[in-house]
Amino acid sequence: MSVSYPLLANDLADMGAQLSPSEAQGVLIGLWLGSGRASEAEWCAELRDDAASHALPASLKTVFNELVEQLTTADNLGLTLVLPDDSARFGDRLFAIIEFAQSVLYGYALARGPAEKLLSPEALEVFEDIKAIAELDSQVDPAADAEEDEINLNEIMDYLSAALIVMYISLHPPVPVTEASQRSH
Repeated sequence: MSVSYPLLANDLADMGAQLSPSEAQGVLIGLWLGSGRASEAEWCAELRDDAASHALPASLKTVFNELVEQLTTADNLGLTLVLPDDSARFGDRLFAIIEFAQSVLYGYALARGPAEKLLSPEALEVFEDIKAIAELDSQVDPAADAEEDEINLNEIMDYLSAALIVMYISLHPPVPVTEASQRSH
């Protein structure tokens, strides 16, 4: 991610958004998953409580543009998730990934994405996994193995990074370029 989590948090607060950076990106990804596309204006409207139009700060424009590029580039292997870095407390990072998953589901519902029964097996598996992550307990057990928890959290982040692209492609397959589509009329 080329924009820092704290900068995004400040910019969101400055524009009156009540969401964390993880939640903001989750809503955006959910909108794209549900509808295939979402504009900056649609996303901005979801970030703010009031209906007044508001330009997105440069940091949020970067998040938007990076997501568009990552979802629409054929050779991309994963999304860059907006989450606190490794220097943040484990509990904060866990809470952010839970909020992220909840926000993906929220954005998907806002965009009126296809019902679960209409999803391909691949998309349904990812959708079910996102729901399971959204329901995780954010309370950190002090008796738990911290190293194992770190490994598990990193595995969840890596999984989501790739799985969300799989779900997007499953829901919105790219249109193949054919000779007929390249001819000029």
